[in-house]
Order: sequence, then C-alpha cells, then structure tokens
Amino acid sequence: MSDRTTHMLDRYSTVSLKTLATLLDAHRSSVRRWLSQAGVRPIVVGRGRNAGIRYRWRDVEQWLATREEVD
Repeated sequence: MSDRTTHMLDRYSTVSLKTLATLLDAHRSSVRRWLSQAGVRPIVVGRGRNAGIRYRWRDVEQWLATREEVD
C-alpha cells in the first residue's frame, strides 16, 4: 500500500460503539458518555432508529492516549 492510501485509510477509518465497548470491556453507554465528555463527536450513519453510531479512529486514538492508566 502506498503512503497516500494508508493516510486515506487512517483519515476515514471509523469504529463502532459496540467494538469500542468490547475493546475497553465496558458498557456501550459508559463508552458513549466518556467520549462525549472528552468532546469526541460521533458520526451517525443512516437515519432513524436503525442509524449506526461510529467514531473516527483517529479521534478515539487521541482520546485513549490521554486517559490515565489504572492499576
């Protein structure tokens, strides 16, 4: 893959709330609240009740890097 392609994937890759909850071993509502408090805005895909909530991976990575680690 070229550097340009990798940059485009990084720029536009998203992750679902469900996936983040699984990765963080937390409930989806907790992850949603944490991201909201951190100012990470969701991307809503679709309309109505069946709309999906996604987050830009780049924003999530930045948020994860700023979180305190708990032993």
